[in-house]
Amino acid sequence: MSHTRIAALLEARLGEWADAHDIPVAWENIVMDPPDGLYLQAYAMPATTTAIDLAEKLHVLPGVWQINVVAPAGDGTGPARDLADQIAALFPLGMMLTEGPLTCYIHTPPTIYRGIPSDTRYVIPVSMSYRADIITH
Repeated sequence: MSHTRIAALLEARLGEWADAHDIPVAWENIVMDPPDGLYLQAYAMPATTTAIDLAEKLHVLPGVWQINVVAPAGDGTGPARDLADQIAALFPLGMMLTEGPLTCYIHTPPTIYRGIPSDTRYVIPVSMSYRADIITH
């Protein structure tokens, strides 16, 4: 069980939704020519794994799942904010993503942060914490 499998679960949910809505996603360390319109950037950022029981068999794998909504600079904030709202709704607090014995929980409500402007882009970060509890033998 690993942060890699957790990232795959989160990415699969976002990828299926983005494909259905025809929204490009810039995946981590994958070459992509940025489109002229809206697109997403996705990052699973693992935190330190801890053992929370005396036997050290219950491991907690926490992290932050961040999806950036990227819009062209100078086009206003409306479409990017609307997309950020949709992304937040896609990962509600308490949502469980399961693959075999691994279950990942969205551990905090998604937060939509203030947009970050640059000369060419306007980026709205949407982020939430995740957690998976794993019993080792």
